Amino acid sequence: MSQGAAGDAGSGTHMLRGSVWMIGLRWAMRLTGLVSTVVLARLLTPQDFGVVAIAMIVVGMFEVLSSTGQELALIRHHNPIREHYDTAWTLSVIVGFGVGAAIFLTAPLTTVYFHDGRSVIVIQCLAIRPIMSGLENVGTLDFRRNLRFERVFSYNFYAKLFSFLVTVSLAVVLRNYWALVAGILSGQFARTVLSYIMHPHRPRISFAKISEIWAFSIWILLRSIGEYCASQIDAIAVGGALGTISMGRYTVAKDLASSPTDEIVTPMVWGVLFPVMSRYQHDPQHFRELYLRILGWSLIIAASTGLGLWLVAPDMVALILGSQWISITPLVPWLALEASIASLNHAAYTVLNVRGIPEVGARLLWIRFFVLTISVVPVAFLTHNLLALVIVHLLVTVLLLPPVLIAAGRHSGVMMTDYASTFWRPFTAGGTMVLAVWSLNQVLGISGSVRLGLDITAGVIVYVTTLMALWNISGRPLSAERDVSTLIRRAQIMFGAIRGRVLDTAQ
Repeated sequence: MSQGAAGDAGSGTHMLRGSVWMIGLRWAMRLTGLVSTVVLARLLTPQDFGVVAIAMIVVGMFEVLSSTGQELALIRHHNPIREHYDTAWTLSVIVGFGVGAAIFLTAPLTTVYFHDGRSVIVIQCLAIRPIMSGLENVGTLDFRRNLRFERVFSYNFYAKLFSFLVTVSLAVVLRNYWALVAGILSGQFARTVLSYIMHPHRPRISFAKISEIWAFSIWILLRSIGEYCASQIDAIAVGGALGTISMGRYTVAKDLASSPTDEIVTPMVWGVLFPVMSRYQHDPQHFRELYLRILGWSLIIAASTGLGLWLVAPDMVALILGSQWISITPLVPWLALEASIASLNHAAYTVLNVRGIPEVGARLLWIRFFVLTISVVPVAFLTHNLLALVIVHLLVTVLLLPPVLIAAGRHSGVMMTDYASTFWRPFTAGGTMVLAVWSLNQVLGISGSVRLGLDITAGVIVYVTTLMALWNISGRPLSAERDVSTLIRRAQIMFGAIRGRVLDTAQ
């Protein structure tokens, strides 16, 4: 085997194994969160969710200042020493205490815009979270640096499980939003404690490498602020223009609609792609192939989940959340499409970060924030219509996707023809899925949970079959579909082995 082939096999193996662990983590956490949401939606009211959502917007606006990028700087570094780790931890501690103090002191001012005094004390309690976060053991970064994703899984899932148990237990007892607050704080407390249990590094105060780390991380900070502002401007507009109840409905609708895309694409890109790409940042061919491969996966997931949720939203909302949330049904399809298209940006921003040019991504995210502000905010205050706001948000996301892809392509050797060949199969398969499921519904004329089950089953079969047929027609290129083919073969072998054991036992 040639060196290049071996290298490709290595990068592909790292991506696939890491993706399995990180997607498993996100889905384990998401399943826990989904169970929590379903339970809490029946114990708490939209107003309870709205109070905490408003508080989390304010807290998040300050917490984004903690995203100074020192973790990414260490992951990119070819050989960090103890001083790098200790300097990164020192920065995290200082920023954590500073952010916590800022949140606590500014909390009373939030009533000027959100007009809900209950959120003040909630915000002040949540000011503890960034302090605990800053104290986490920086040594756990080795789990990602060394591609030990099974350790990342354990570290995060145990904390999520602890938060779930606290939240649901207190919701049963208290029946108000304080259960959500306690769950948020308990999850961060568990992460901080686990970080010292699971890694032997014991950090100490140091400023030895501050200039080296800060040269990269300052742009990550600016990018993170722009990303947070762009992701929250719609919620800020809803909270100010439409009030707490609408805020609660919008938050739950957005969370439900974006979950399938976020819980697959996000862990692949942020959890796996960055450390793997960092290993191949000086190998242009493998770097380019990794980008196209992960973009292909993003497209496959975005097309299937975005269009799939568009089809099943009415039945899914009624089944999962119950009758008191039926009013969010018109929002979910549009929010699902927006989330699926927005997820295609993630791999592109990772390329820019690994290449050491996070300033390009920072500028693009601030442009996105500016365009969203001048389009979404006026719609919210002039129309007081959640659906109109969601549709405008979707249009802006579509408009701003090409510049991000062009910037990433320029720095990864990916041409527009490469993008075209990567895009057309997933979206053609998605369109075929929509037509097939819609036709099935017209013929059967059923509704409810039975229709939901049939739609999901038929959609998966049609989408995967069409996607793989188009890949074969295209000559089986080295793409994400090859990974799908590998997974299908492994599943067939596994089920064949299980079937054989069952038949042997029966005889």
